[in-house]
Amino acid sequence: MTTRKYADIIVAQSAGFCPGVKHAIDQVMALEAAGQKPVYTLGPLIHNKQATTMLEMKDIRAIDKPTEDLDKSGVLVIRAHGITPDFQKEIEAFGMPVFDATCPLVKHAQNIIAKFAVQDYHTVIVGDTEHAEVIGLMGYAKNHYNIVSSLEEAKALPHFEKVHVVSQTTQQESVFYEIAEEVKKHADKCQISNTICQPTKDRQKETIEQAKNADFVIVVGGKHSANTARLAQLCQGLTKHVQHIETDEELDEKLATSAKKVFITAGASTPSWVIDSVVYRVTQLRHPPVRRVVKR
Repeated sequence: MTTRKYADIIVAQSAGFCPGVKHAIDQVMALEAAGQKPVYTLGPLIHNKQATTMLEMKDIRAIDKPTEDLDKSGVLVIRAHGITPDFQKEIEAFGMPVFDATCPLVKHAQNIIAKFAVQDYHTVIVGDTEHAEVIGLMGYAKNHYNIVSSLEEAKALPHFEKVHVVSQTTQQESVFYEIAEEVKKHADKCQISNTICQPTKDRQKETIEQAKNADFVIVVGGKHSANTARLAQLCQGLTKHVQHIETDEELDEKLATSAKKVFITAGASTPSWVIDSVVYRVTQLRHPPVRRVVKR
């Protein structure tokens, strides 16, 4: 789908799959292409309904954990979010090939938590309690951890002798540091590890800069994607109108047509074809093709 570029429609350069998600997608597609199927991913590979549907059509299916009714001629894949060490031991003992598609930057966060945990540091994870990545990170903290998602929660923390503050890789950096400074007040000794990944920082920085100059910001991605929802939250107050959509069918056509300048961005788990369809729809609305009438 080719779309002409217009000055009044800006598409984020950072929109779409981050390297960790792309690596996970490429890995499962390679397994499927090699005939190693069915491919079972431990949880949805990415938080995007359209991508998940596409994968299911290729016999790549999400499961919560391996059970005896699985087809053992298939393979198990650890998704980009990672899992706990205990769960990893459990699936490796199950008797099926296991492929680890954990994002390298999530691996880094896991390793740094483990490093301080063996030195008897209490771990404070800045993140979303129910998020798959955070659940995986918890497993490296040796049962001495707190999950904090707001400054108010940080203020309610008890006193620690030694504390180590880390972040879910897709958190907002300013929020992380605000919470980390509060945690400092609750400890004799505090170590801070900014484990927010660089693609997230770049995506958020670009979104903030462009949103300030736009009248309408469209954030494309799964409604259950934490990093996509965070992009939409970042834009609140920076621009007149913000809409978080999964596909072009949800687009507010009136705003897309009337806004002076439109900025389109997308979460780390949003496929390029979904972004392209939104960009195409906005372009068609704002710059409809001219029909030529030839008189005989």
